[in-house]
Amino acid sequence: MDDQVTPSPLRRPETEAERRHADACRAGDREALDRFFREHSGRVERVISRLIGPTPDLEDLVQATFIEAMRSFPAYRGEASVASWVTRIAIHVAYHHLRKGVRRFVSLELLPEEGDASVPAPDGELDTRRVTARLHGLLDRIKPKKRIAFVLYAIEGYSVEEIAAYTGASGTAVKSQLFFARRELQALVKADPVLAERAAALLRGGGAPRRAGTGPEEGLS
Repeated sequence: MDDQVTPSPLRRPETEAERRHADACRAGDREALDRFFREHSGRVERVISRLIGPTPDLEDLVQATFIEAMRSFPAYRGEASVASWVTRIAIHVAYHHLRKGVRRFVSLELLPEEGDASVPAPDGELDTRRVTARLHGLLDRIKPKKRIAFVLYAIEGYSVEEIAAYTGASGTAVKSQLFFARRELQALVKADPVLAERAAALLRGGGAPRRAGTGPEEGLS
């Protein structure tokens, strides 16, 4: 892929209702902004948690994303859907957090489950979460831009073009970030057979498959 300007791969608002809702948010309508938060808070939380890993700062980072989004709504012009737009803000919030280099970690036993949080995790699931946390620990040793590109591509299943649109990088830069992130992670997992097995599929490249018919928003929901 060269660096010629190409149309954004991020989905634009498709319905009149979506456009009216975006207009109301731009105008500062409280009800519209409350709906905006309800509809997209889950997506934002998932994106940031995937990029950052287990951290007690997650709630603060989600709040920072929505504060920035609500402050920036007057400048939103509908070039991409609201979902894509707030996802891009979340990625930038995660990036700046990673750049600080100061990380706080949460006990694995306290990590939230996707299902009923009151039900203890089975031993197998807890082991998987421990391995995942260890893998995030290795990702902490990779520079933020490379880490984010790698997670979006290998774990979330985004294309190079989508990552470029979300991060504001060129396609060539994203390809370079992916190449070096894979190489660095491969070197880091060599000493740990369990992590090496967990990372093997990611290091093969190609990205994680998304459900058929989904775009960037649905892949991050």
